[in-house]
Amino acid sequence: MAAVVLATGIASGANAAPGGGAGASVVKGTTAPIAEFPWLALIEYEGKVEGFGCTGTVVAPRLVLTAGHCAVSESGRVLSAGGYKVAWGTADVRQVPPTRVAAVSQVLVFPGYNPTDNLHDAALLVLAAPVGAPAIPLAGEADATLYAGGTPITIAGWGLTNGAAKQPPSVFRTGQTELGSTSFCRREWSLISTFDPASQLCATDRRRHEVSACNGDSGGPGIARRPDGSAVQVGIISMGGPLCDTAFPEIQTRVDKVSPWAASWIAAVETGAPAPAIVTPPPFRLPRLGFEDARLLAYYGLANDFGGRFIRGKYKGIGCRRIEREKVKCKVFWYLAGRIYGGSLTVFYSLPREGSLTNMRYRIRRVGAACWLNRGSIRRCPGVVFYR
Repeated sequence: MAAVVLATGIASGANAAPGGGAGASVVKGTTAPIAEFPWLALIEYEGKVEGFGCTGTVVAPRLVLTAGHCAVSESGRVLSAGGYKVAWGTADVRQVPPTRVAAVSQVLVFPGYNPTDNLHDAALLVLAAPVGAPAIPLAGEADATLYAGGTPITIAGWGLTNGAAKQPPSVFRTGQTELGSTSFCRREWSLISTFDPASQLCATDRRRHEVSACNGDSGGPGIARRPDGSAVQVGIISMGGPLCDTAFPEIQTRVDKVSPWAASWIAAVETGAPAPAIVTPPPFRLPRLGFEDARLLAYYGLANDFGGRFIRGKYKGIGCRRIEREKVKCKVFWYLAGRIYGGSLTVFYSLPREGSLTNMRYRIRRVGAACWLNRGSIRRCPGVVFYR
């Protein structure tokens, strides 16, 4: 048996953090037999500069649908087909036989995809040989009613359990969410990005705020049920909230806007029909990160990771300076119950392979306040280090 080794890019979280640690895919998800998701595919990319893992779905014997950001480099260039491996027909990546690992011969990015705004986030991987997995039906114009707010949505993938998890899981997981209304999605994403209802949908666990997609689930399916009970893919997991926080909805690409393009390529690859024009993404730069946005995201991230230990803290300070156009570094400090928390934190924009458009890394030390007062430095005091 040959196991697929996931690329390191899927596990770009922390080594240790409050509430962190390795875990299973899809935050608060559950395991399921591959027979329930026979078209689910694990995508691994290993290049000279970067490596990462994504999820996808088999839509034809030689085609896998995934996210556009799983097909381009950090500079926006289409990645080399030779760097990909695709595993299919198994839930546990430790038990993948060589016959279920496919090479990729061509990478096709959806026309109109632009990494700057992450709209139209879709791509197809053309496999070097057909696979035996069944194809999942893709939503079309006739499925418009499935995009109404409140529609139950199933997500699945090999992503991390949370933004601080160190290692990717071996077995995929699945969870239940529901679509949000346009007003809900716009409101929830106003801090992070814009929401385009014409090309995107958002899904969230609105009642419990437990289930969400995370790093590595990108490109995976959002699945609804047609009136006859059959499964249909309505979304492609695109990005989530800061640090995979389940309080934020995940953004998915609307499949009904992608399916005509996918159908044209299915016809071209499987039956020899004329191939559509290949459009490559335009050159792009990640957006500039403002200081106020950086401070807000830092505050939100610390509240998410440290909970009451940060929220109830006194004398909070977050002072920031620019490192790069899309990256800001901040010194953080707060006091709680006789202890000082302090250190450095970096907030930055990245492609959502990291889980979301905004990400954070930090190294924060907790020491006794008396030691800090006597020695005048956190570094000179014994303490506990938290890092993401």
